Amino acid sequence: MSELQQKLSTAKKGFRARLLLGRIAVAVVLAMVPLIYFTHIVALQITPRSAAINFSAAVESGNGVVVFDSLFAFGARAVVRVESPGFIAREVAIDFSRVAERVLIEMHDAPVMVTVTTDPPLAQTRWRIDGVYVATGAQLSRAFQPGAARVEAEHEFYRAEVLQLEVRAGDAMTHRINLSPVIGAIDIDSEPDGAAVFIDGDEKGVTPIQVAAAGGVHRARVALPGFAAVEEDLVITARAPTAMRDYRLAAQRAPLRVNATPDGGALLVDGVLTNAAQLSLAVGSTHTIAYQKPGYFSQTKTVLAKTSAPATVSFALKKEMGEVIIRSTPRADLFINGAAMGVTPQTILLQALPQKIKLTRADYRGAEFTVMPSASAPLLIERELQTELMARLTQAAPLITVGGGIKMKLFDPRRRGRFSMGAPSDEAGRRANEFQRAVALTKPFYVSVAEITEEQFAEYKPTPVAGKHHPVRDVSWLDAAGFANWMSARDGLAPAYQIAAGALQNFDATADGYRLPSEAEWEWLARVAGHAQNANGAARFVWGDDDTVPKNSGNFADESAKGSVAKYIPRYRDGFVGVAPVASFAADAAGLHDVAGNVSEWVHDVYDLRPPTPGQVVRNPFGPRDAAHGDSRVVKGASFRSATLTGLRASFREGLLRGRDDVGFRVARYLYGKEE
Repeated sequence: MSELQQKLSTAKKGFRARLLLGRIAVAVVLAMVPLIYFTHIVALQITPRSAAINFSAAVESGNGVVVFDSLFAFGARAVVRVESPGFIAREVAIDFSRVAERVLIEMHDAPVMVTVTTDPPLAQTRWRIDGVYVATGAQLSRAFQPGAARVEAEHEFYRAEVLQLEVRAGDAMTHRINLSPVIGAIDIDSEPDGAAVFIDGDEKGVTPIQVAAAGGVHRARVALPGFAAVEEDLVITARAPTAMRDYRLAAQRAPLRVNATPDGGALLVDGVLTNAAQLSLAVGSTHTIAYQKPGYFSQTKTVLAKTSAPATVSFALKKEMGEVIIRSTPRADLFINGAAMGVTPQTILLQALPQKIKLTRADYRGAEFTVMPSASAPLLIERELQTELMARLTQAAPLITVGGGIKMKLFDPRRRGRFSMGAPSDEAGRRANEFQRAVALTKPFYVSVAEITEEQFAEYKPTPVAGKHHPVRDVSWLDAAGFANWMSARDGLAPAYQIAAGALQNFDATADGYRLPSEAEWEWLARVAGHAQNANGAARFVWGDDDTVPKNSGNFADESAKGSVAKYIPRYRDGFVGVAPVASFAADAAGLHDVAGNVSEWVHDVYDLRPPTPGQVVRNPFGPRDAAHGDSRVVKGASFRSATLTGLRASFREGLLRGRDDVGFRVARYLYGKEE
């Protein structure tokens, strides 16, 4: 192609390009004409000036465009995002109904990431910013606001260091803090002194000594020949730069193992009990070691502790056996620790341990006890067994209180043997019905200390109570027996009387329940119990053998009763015209109240007028049991109406079919029911 053709071709291409640009410009102008007509134009003013130098802005929502520092938009609202290096980006909502020509947008400095490390790097470094703890670690990475800041690095083994920062916007920073270790001291003394001191394996000298040491954990060892070495970790810190120790060195120990049979014994070292199977003794020391166990001979050994290999001391105890001789009266079955060993007497070899011995025999109270045999001497055991009934007597309380406050006293008539009840024919005042008979009372019994009161009887059978502490009177013998049965049922005892259809059907003389005293028991209480033995074996009166009534002996027909009774006792005053409250007078020689006087008393026996068989001794009599002898029952004792020699005597007796206003009763019961 010629040069001319080339020029023409170039000219055509330039013309076409200018034509295209012109057409585009015309199109843009034509397109912008309606936009310019409807567009809002708002100037964006960015502060501070450092943010306005290199900012950029764009429309986030709404219709518009930012050209340089102006916003061209149409519509009611637009959101513009503004960014500038080193500043925090902002999104600003612009409401064109409220904005005229200019919007002020204030930018804020962006935080600066600063990293601070330590040399050496220490994981336990504590970091503070402007005095406030923020983190623990080998480095601190933190966003700071531009400006001045104070960074502190602390570690327990190093001196604290401070870094003054000047943070500039948009400029990431890295800093290093050089830490210097704390220099402290280790001060060690010992007793005794002169012990070698090693710090972290290096010998530093002998105690007492002070060694410079950098912050950290140091292993200290203190050693002296003949003594146990001491090792300990000592810590030097910024807060405690000095570690001080004053060791009391203990003598070196030698191990000693103990083998002992049988197991379960007591090991004593120098008299002190220990449970250790392996001992630790001071080297060069001598000790007394003993092993003991009940039932075995003890062993004692002397041991010298050495520095050589662990030593062993052995004990093998032998059983200690002792001879035990066991006898009993009467012979009895023998049990040792529950095993039957035959019948006494026995001589047995037993180990020197507590041995449980038991003796048994039918109808006897067995014996149980523990003995301790010894090899030093035979042990003799002798036991006298009591019959079951005798054992109950031995253990029985001499005075008991039962329901209703009734006090009962225990008597054992066997101690006085037989006595003669009734009166001899030549006794002054004797009546024909007072037959003498030999009686043997062989069973212990309780009897009420006082006569039964109206209040006590009313619990069994409601009756008018004129005086609750007065003796109940004018009750039939059957009512008295019924009261005794009621007491037995209340106390869980076997009833003595069988009563049905308003009559006595049967009497159980072996029952342990309550009953009326027998005539023989009543007379024994009045004439024998508490009295001195006399030729007759029994006193005539409750107070003795004197015909004159002693002062305050009881409630009788005294001078105050003159005119109300046929006879009275001259020059005797008891303070009561009629009946008196029970126990108004002192107890008699037997410890009972009102056996003499106040009211006469029902006893158990049928009123029998047959003379006794000559020479016969009657045991525990209760009188005839068949109805052929009549329904009258015996009444014993004087009352507040008594004044004659005949009526005051303890052998006086009479028979009644029904109650009377000067007759009451008291109750009795056997300690045990069956025959002895």
